[in-house]
Amino acid sequence: MPFGLGPRICVGQHLAITELKVILSLILSKFCFSLSPAYQHSPAYNLLTEPEHDVILRMRSL
Repeated sequence: MPFGLGPRICVGQHLAITELKVILSLILSKFCFSLSPAYQHSPAYNLLTEPEHDVILRMRSL
């Protein structure tokens, strides 16, 4: 738990999460993301469903 729990929770938690949302929205608005043509869809069914191989993203500026 990065911000703690209970009565001693970090007072800057809401500010940090809001800043993260703003930065993420700026990144997503300035770039276009797509899957690499080399990506092979092969989910691995463990406790969570996750890709068996790496997911390679192509990032391009808008």
